[in-house]
Amino acid sequence: MKKFLFLCFWLPLIAQSQLLFPESFVVIFDSTRHFKGSVAPSLEIKTQRQLYVEITNRADMAFRFKNHGITVANKFELTRDGDQTILSGGFIYGKFKTFYDNPFVLEHYAQYQWAEARGLQQKVALGSNLRYKLFKSQKGGAFAGAGVFYEYELWNYRGVPEDRLPTETPNVENKKLKLNVYLSTKRDLSQKIRFEGAIYFQDDFEPLFENPRWAGAIALSYSFTENIAFAVNLQTIYDYAPLVPVDKLWFNTFSALEVTF
Repeated sequence: MKKFLFLCFWLPLIAQSQLLFPESFVVIFDSTRHFKGSVAPSLEIKTQRQLYVEITNRADMAFRFKNHGITVANKFELTRDGDQTILSGGFIYGKFKTFYDNPFVLEHYAQYQWAEARGLQQKVALGSNLRYKLFKSQKGGAFAGAGVFYEYELWNYRGVPEDRLPTETPNVENKKLKLNVYLSTKRDLSQKIRFEGAIYFQDDFEPLFENPRWAGAIALSYSFTENIAFAVNLQTIYDYAPLVPVDKLWFNTFSALEVTF
C-alpha cells in the first residue's frame, strides 16, 4: 500500500541519530504487490531580515521483483538564514534482499549519513545480515537478523555541551568492523490498530560486548478510515562509548497523520 505522510508534528529528527532504524521502513507483506512507499517533502521560504529557507524531504520505497527485494530510503533537511546554515542533516540508505520468500534471507545494505547538530559530519556503513522469518502473514510478521558491517564515522564537537568540551577539539574519526543484531515485528492488532517494534544491538569485536550500542523503536497507529491513520513513534539509542562526549542517551518522538492510497 502506498503511503503519503501528509501531516507531521516533529520533536528531534531521525537524521540526528547514528542508527537509522531500517526496520521502520516500508515492508511488502502481500505477495501480490511489487511496490510500496511513502514520501514527505516540505519547502518553506520566508522574506525576513534575511532570506529564510527550510527544505525537508523524507521518502522510503520497497520494490519486489522475482525472488528479490530492494528498499531505498532518504532524508534531507536544510535550514538557512541568509548565508548561515542553522541545521543540515540527512541520510541515503539502500538494501537488497535475496531469496525473498525463504525463511532465511540474505540482505546487503549501504548508508551515508550526516547530522551537523549532533556533530556527526559523516557516516558510511556497509554490511550484510542473515535474516530469519519467525512468521509472516497478510497482517504482519516477525523477523530476526544478524550480521557484520563496516562503519566509518567523522565527528566534531558541535553537539557536545560546553561543560564537557576538552581544551582541544580536533575532529575525531573511527573505522570499525561491527556486529549487528536485530529483532523486529509489524502486526495488525485489530482492524484499526497496528503495532511496530524493533530492538537493535551493535558492537565492535575488540572486545565484543564491552561498549555496545543499543537501540529500540516502537510505533502504534490507529486507523480512522481505510486511508487515514494517526501514528505515535518513539525511537531511542544508548551508546556506551560515543566518539565525542555527547549525551549517551538519544531519543526521538514524533506523531503523524498518515494518508494512504
